[in-house]
Amino acid sequence: MRKPRPSRGAGMNSRPDVPGRRGAEFPWLRGDAERYARLGKRMALVGIVLLVIVLAVQELRSRGTGGESGITIANYRAVAQADDRPAPDFEMAALDGGDQIRLSDLAGAVVVLNFWATWCGPCRREAPGLQSTWEAYQHRGVRFLGVDYRDDQAAARAYEGEFGITYPIVYDPAGELAFDYELVGLPTTFIIDSSGRIAYRFMGYTDAIILRKALEDVLNRDRT
Repeated sequence: MRKPRPSRGAGMNSRPDVPGRRGAEFPWLRGDAERYARLGKRMALVGIVLLVIVLAVQELRSRGTGGESGITIANYRAVAQADDRPAPDFEMAALDGGDQIRLSDLAGAVVVLNFWATWCGPCRREAPGLQSTWEAYQHRGVRFLGVDYRDDQAAARAYEGEFGITYPIVYDPAGELAFDYELVGLPTTFIIDSSGRIAYRFMGYTDAIILRKALEDVLNRDRT
């Protein structure tokens, strides 16, 4: 009797369906899946890093813009930052063309030293408050000095008249004094105590209330 012919698809090469058989039969498929999973994790990590960088750049742009010779325009309200460095002495020409001005001539007095420029928007914003604070504290022995940084001298004199500034200003056309004081942004204000050390530093436009509070602290310390 003739043996029955095997059905199509059956025979030596046919294999029963076994769960997971494809991965066992083709291990390269499993390797690709693992490789793609690792690649996906790396891409996600790169995306997070790029997002952090973009957000950081946006924050910096919102807080300051480019200025002259790498100096940032600090377009935000300053906060008082405690300091304790000796204030570098200097002798520089007065903006109005008068005598040389030396910081050491003010030894024993509390000094407010303000760096500004006519092309600095926040400098204009703080100018009235600086003048009013000078008027309020000069009778208590506090001295104010302005430093006009890398500016057109005629424009700076016009600025002085526009805001009615009556305290002395020195002219720093090359930025030498700014370098000595490690300036990174405009405006920047320092309060120097009676011993000649920097007590407070403000980068950004100063609020008259915050400036006066810091001045009171320095004056009170000088009395003790």
